[in-house]
Amino acid sequence: MPRETTSVSREDYLKAIWEFEQDDQVPISARLAEELSVTPPAVTAALKRMTRDGLLRVERHGHIRLTRKGRSEAERLALRHQLAEKLLTDMIGLHWTRAHDAAERLEHGLSPEVEALLLRRFGADGTCPHGLPLRGGLARLRRSRGATILGELPVGRTVEILCVYEKDPKFLEFLDQRGLRPGVRMRVLHREYDETTTVSVAGRKVYLGKPATSRIWGRVVAS
Repeated sequence: MPRETTSVSREDYLKAIWEFEQDDQVPISARLAEELSVTPPAVTAALKRMTRDGLLRVERHGHIRLTRKGRSEAERLALRHQLAEKLLTDMIGLHWTRAHDAAERLEHGLSPEVEALLLRRFGADGTCPHGLPLRGGLARLRRSRGATILGELPVGRTVEILCVYEKDPKFLEFLDQRGLRPGVRMRVLHREYDETTTVSVAGRKVYLGKPATSRIWGRVVAS
């Protein structure tokens, strides 16, 4: 149920806009309202404040674009979220399928000093529990590791899962129960006309529809 007034911080807005861009979705007010569970008037008010503060601009057709200042802050916020996820999984032992939601609550309390210490601890070249590089997001994953969505990887080849770009813990649990997680190798066996893909992982066949294969990023590796 959307909130009548926004209790969502500008940090949440910036990170949501950045994530839409990462996912090749054009950020618009309606998507932000749905993503953040706030009312359209609350989004409009927030966008006006953030435009005034030089963080973004709203272009024709309602497309929202981050300014250089806004993008820099959004990327720092995304990094803070990833560091919170790493803290929860690598140091406390929280399961990777539950890290996102827990990090959403924890990230706002991380001070710059703690951020710096966590980054030093985990290393700038590391990844979050879902396989996304620390800093740079999907763009860096595609550029540095040649990542492609599973639905476009060739049939008959062995592929390594690099990243699962999804927040929904039920979907992550669905994959985890079938042995599909970052770092796992599998063979693409078949792809139907409707884009349902059959893969083999640890000797077990798994059938994945397009909603799943569009969220799993991987690369072809030697068999």
